[in-house]
Amino acid sequence: MDLNKRQIQLILILVENKREPDYLPLSAKELSSKVNVSTKTIYKDLLVIGDYIDQYKAQLVKKPRIGIYIKGSDRNLLKILTGIDLKKDSQYLDKETRRELVFSKLLNSDEFITIQDLSDKYYVNRQVILEDIDDIELRLKSIGINLQRKSGKGIRVELNENQRRKILTQVISRQLFNATTTINEHSLRIINDNKLSISKEMITEVDKVLSNFTNKQNMILNDYEYQSLLVHLLIAIERIKLGKFINSDHWGHSETYLVESKVLAKDLEKKLNVKFPKQEIYYIQLHLIAAGKKRTNKIATDLGKNTLLHGYLKDFGYDKQLYEGLLLHINSSLNRWKLGVSITNPYKDSIIQKYSYAFEAAVNLKKLYEQKYHTKINDDETAYLALHFEAFLERRRASNNIIQAVIVCSTGLGTSQLLAARIKREFSNVKVKEILSYNEYLKFDAKNIDLIISTIELDEGVIPTIYVSPVVSTEELKNKIRMAINDKSELTDDNLLFNSLISERNILISKVDSWEKAIRMLGNLLEKNNVLQKGSIESAIKREHLSFTSFKNISTPHANPKYVNESQIGVLKLEKPVVWGEQLVSVVFFIAFKGDVPQAKLDEIYDRFWDVLSNEKLIKKIILSGSSKSISNLLKGK
Repeated sequence: MDLNKRQIQLILILVENKREPDYLPLSAKELSSKVNVSTKTIYKDLLVIGDYIDQYKAQLVKKPRIGIYIKGSDRNLLKILTGIDLKKDSQYLDKETRRELVFSKLLNSDEFITIQDLSDKYYVNRQVILEDIDDIELRLKSIGINLQRKSGKGIRVELNENQRRKILTQVISRQLFNATTTINEHSLRIINDNKLSISKEMITEVDKVLSNFTNKQNMILNDYEYQSLLVHLLIAIERIKLGKFINSDHWGHSETYLVESKVLAKDLEKKLNVKFPKQEIYYIQLHLIAAGKKRTNKIATDLGKNTLLHGYLKDFGYDKQLYEGLLLHINSSLNRWKLGVSITNPYKDSIIQKYSYAFEAAVNLKKLYEQKYHTKINDDETAYLALHFEAFLERRRASNNIIQAVIVCSTGLGTSQLLAARIKREFSNVKVKEILSYNEYLKFDAKNIDLIISTIELDEGVIPTIYVSPVVSTEELKNKIRMAINDKSELTDDNLLFNSLISERNILISKVDSWEKAIRMLGNLLEKNNVLQKGSIESAIKREHLSFTSFKNISTPHANPKYVNESQIGVLKLEKPVVWGEQLVSVVFFIAFKGDVPQAKLDEIYDRFWDVLSNEKLIKKIILSGSSKSISNLLKGK
């Protein structure tokens, strides 16, 4: 069945809407505004669309006063999408991908671009493009850049070449390293060459040249350094072809890596028919200096000498893997920080949102290095540091969940060995330290043992003990172990601890015109309720200046633990959203945790908190709530 361009667009809108966590059926009027036709035309199109999706065991539902939606499994939605005949020169894109492409098009153009040009290029109506531009304008404002709008001419971004490339680096990195590259059931997106600002052929060719160069020159780059250099070269080549050059003459005074930079430029010139002027070669040189040749054996000799890092980790907690991992990372990053060469982390937003505790640890560490080296470390670098902390926390969680056990039987042989083998195979969280005979048990130091599993009667002791037959069933063994160690994950309400931090008295609905005022308003309420001490508000504002805690329509400012009297989470629901970094924020969660909260409890709190923050349907209900009580009940799952 042939579908026209508009009908394909309507299918994609309905499928994308179905994939939203808090999706609501769309009315015919809403659909008509999205594709800029009458509701009468929409209903005609829906007849065709209904027949088309029937063949994929899905259903187009039209309910009066409720709306229009597609009913079907993810697998069937995927089949609908893959069954669409996409013309090679057409772009049927999800919202985020389209906005990235519009953004990169603006960044690559010095001339005005009309809304109609963008509307025609991406097969959406003018209103959709205007919403895209509003989103892009907010991003630019957050970094102090204005979008020019001129009636009759269109829009453009006025930037110098250095600024333009810096922002392009972020956009292209997201496209290359944070995009779904295949069609699958978990991400219903159609990815093709048209979803990249730079052609796949160009990316492949530059990647080959750079890979060969690093091998020949013995340049040892980690993944994000290699990715960063690759993106820089791609953008440089595209801009050089447009006759746009970086202003970097002052970088040519050093001989360090100048020869290598000329070699790399020559390799690219041969392969891609492009000419690198000297200032562009100096810019490559700067990136190579920032990366440098890192010899593992040389770095290893410096382990233990970094008193700044060691001093910080002594208070946070660490193992050898965390210490060495951070030290190696920081060692390779110092050149970048000093030279002001930034790398782009395509996973930054996800790391900040999902690993907020680890990111907070990274922010505090980077502050120390900024002070020592008089430099500025951006959120992309900080997010990479956070991954080291999160890996350590995961190791510690795994270690804390391991039950150290001994098996006791009359001889320590035979059937007890069978029991130990079964436990090893079937219980990943139980580690059998020893298999003991009764006589060995009497002499054994059980100081670090969590559980005794015995096939014979023992004198009563302080360590939890279970008695089993050597051929006990797996289910019985599992139940006895769980009861003996009081497995909290099974026996307690996971939300109980988080809910104890939510109080109606610490929830506010109000209106402010800046993020600083939002923090002050909520902070004053928490001070009044004796949750916070004086000084907490200024410390939270100071923390935001290090790295904004906003994402999507939420922000999570922190109070320094030394100013906290009682662990609580304050909530401010804003009547109108405010600009907070790059986001428009509607709900503020002021996190106030005392410094003595055990790590295990923090893990439990943050696990539940992440569930709340990532639940878009719940956040939308909070935004629509009219009272502190209803917000409290929503957060507590009532």
